[in-house]
Amino acid sequence: MEAKYLQVKNYLLNLFQREKFETGRRIPTEFELMDQLDVSRNTVRKAVQELEAEGVVSRKHGSGTFFVSMNQEKSEERGGLIGLGNFYFMDYIYPEIIRGIEDTLFDEGYSLVLANCNQDYSRELSSLQRLVDQGIKGLILEPSRNFLIDREHPITRMLENLQIPIVATHWGKNNANISTVTINDELAGYQATRHFLDKGHSKIGIVYKSDVQAARLRYNGYCRALEEAGIPLPSDRIVSYDDAKEAEDTDQGYFCTKELLQQAPDTTAIFYFNDNIALQGYEALRELNLDIPGDISVIGFDNYHNTHLVHPPLTTFEHPKYNLGKWAAKILIDEIEQGERLHPMELIFEPVLVERQSVKDLTIEK
Repeated sequence: MEAKYLQVKNYLLNLFQREKFETGRRIPTEFELMDQLDVSRNTVRKAVQELEAEGVVSRKHGSGTFFVSMNQEKSEERGGLIGLGNFYFMDYIYPEIIRGIEDTLFDEGYSLVLANCNQDYSRELSSLQRLVDQGIKGLILEPSRNFLIDREHPITRMLENLQIPIVATHWGKNNANISTVTINDELAGYQATRHFLDKGHSKIGIVYKSDVQAARLRYNGYCRALEEAGIPLPSDRIVSYDDAKEAEDTDQGYFCTKELLQQAPDTTAIFYFNDNIALQGYEALRELNLDIPGDISVIGFDNYHNTHLVHPPLTTFEHPKYNLGKWAAKILIDEIEQGERLHPMELIFEPVLVERQSVKDLTIEK
């Protein structure tokens, strides 16, 4: 609801500027906005109520809602630089996330400046400081090893001292003062494991990244699903890697798959942290002469662009890449133009399973 109401509010503000509304001009009706933006009446009303509270519009009972004035000072300040601190490699799903950010910022008159360290941890703080020194008006941030960031971490202390709005992606549980846009990762891990269980699998493994929040939450969901099913947590089917290992050798999915199956060769299903790792697992399984899904079933995450082309096509979860970037930018712009961060927002996308041919239904054989 909050995200949709912001969409309506920003749409109206842009409309007032674009069409140079004069004081007293009637704005579109609730029903017109509902039809144009495909939102509920409550969403429209919440947006209009906030604009009324800010003195931008005025409602007259029985007559409609009318434009009053824009805050000229804020209007003149609109635009400027927005920083993006992303300390992973700028490939995989990140180009699409960045496109969502940049398209949204461009439409609102802002420009994007990047700080990317390619997992060089020694450069994180200095890169963030360089963004700040360039006069950015807001920051979108996804730190590396973010599960390990606590209240005493240098990044936390730095962010607390910044006087600009900040929105985090795929992170935020350890910093309640920062708005965040993410996915319900724990639910995704639960649903992946539950999907295996529903297909008759009980010997289920997982390969995940131990120092990243999204992966740890997916692991938590995996554990919860097994616990509910009465299956003891199988330590020999759980293999993890971390950011440092991936920086040294990017083929962690390959190595972790071989390690898992050496420890537990009777495993019938594996849930991978993401599609990139799952596709590396495909190669390891082929080398071990294991058929997918005949001998072992696989689920990934992210619906990466080529996962429907591999053999067999990979069952995975949709990642709202472009929309995640878009809404991170929208929330940040709203915080910038409010002038202060009153209540940090948490926008969470729900996981959507994309079923393909990499999971075998064992119940059919029974």
